[in-house]
Amino acid sequence: MRKGFTTGTAAAAAAKAHAVYIMSGTAADHTDVVLPDGSRMCIPVSCSAEGAFAVKDSGDDPDVTHKAEIHASVQVNSGGRIEILGGRGVGRVTKAGLQIPVGEAAINPVPRMMIEQNVREIIGKANGAIITISVPDGERLAALTFNERIGIIGGISIIGTTGIVHPMSVDALVDSFKCEIDVKLAENRHIALVAGKIGEKHLQSIHTDAEAVMVSNYFGEAFSYLRSKGISEITLAGHPGKLAKLAMGHYNTHSGVSPQAQGFVGEALGLHRDFNTVEEICLTHPEGFGRIAELISGRVRADFGFHKTDVLLFNMKGDLIGVYNA
Repeated sequence: MRKGFTTGTAAAAAAKAHAVYIMSGTAADHTDVVLPDGSRMCIPVSCSAEGAFAVKDSGDDPDVTHKAEIHASVQVNSGGRIEILGGRGVGRVTKAGLQIPVGEAAINPVPRMMIEQNVREIIGKANGAIITISVPDGERLAALTFNERIGIIGGISIIGTTGIVHPMSVDALVDSFKCEIDVKLAENRHIALVAGKIGEKHLQSIHTDAEAVMVSNYFGEAFSYLRSKGISEITLAGHPGKLAKLAMGHYNTHSGVSPQAQGFVGEALGLHRDFNTVEEICLTHPEGFGRIAELISGRVRADFGFHKTDVLLFNMKGDLIGVYNA
């Protein structure tokens, strides 16, 4: 599958291209960007007197910022210092716990380093610069990301740790929910995990102020990260068709890598017949799901060392059918 490059690489390419224009008058259509590992990547750019931009290329990764224009405008001065600002469409940090202080533009440390290093190649050590990064479509794109949930308002983040996007990046998803966990821990909030929005909606029907962390299928990564942070008490909420897989020891709950749970649930409830889905069991034998919640809690506590793991199970209608607190 085809690799791409990050918003950080696109921003560095745009900034470098405009620095070249300012210093030499040359409007390049490509520029070589130094990546964090010291290698170089040739990035297509468009450049004018006002600024330059690169089009983010996510390769075969289904990223919402694919094809987004990442713009940069460079003002060279004699001050020696490089200052990097966030313009239109770049989010602003409003909550503690992220890599960027509250109030700053959401341009992560590695992209900042890349932008400065690449512009410095062009302007030299003696000069300074004010570099403004902007994303014309950033506010719309941000609505499709987790940014607002972690307190980044008004646009996307300029991110990336290697400069390269690897296809189908599970890492990007895991990194996103780790950031959300960091924010909640910085606010001393209890951590509740759900697979997705439906789980969160049902949880909020019980606890109206609950803001759960959505981990998709990657409960194992979330559990390990929470334990590394010293967290010993969590809540899990969702449909037993997903969460019962945790009681089976499958911490990636994607259907492509873990079995369906209806056989396990039926056996645990002493039901000696075949079921097509766990939801079918929810509808016909809802009284037994406290036991399933207990099995989920027990397995997660045993495997990851949590002191307390509360479990709430909902059917597809959102009815609470199983609870275990321990």
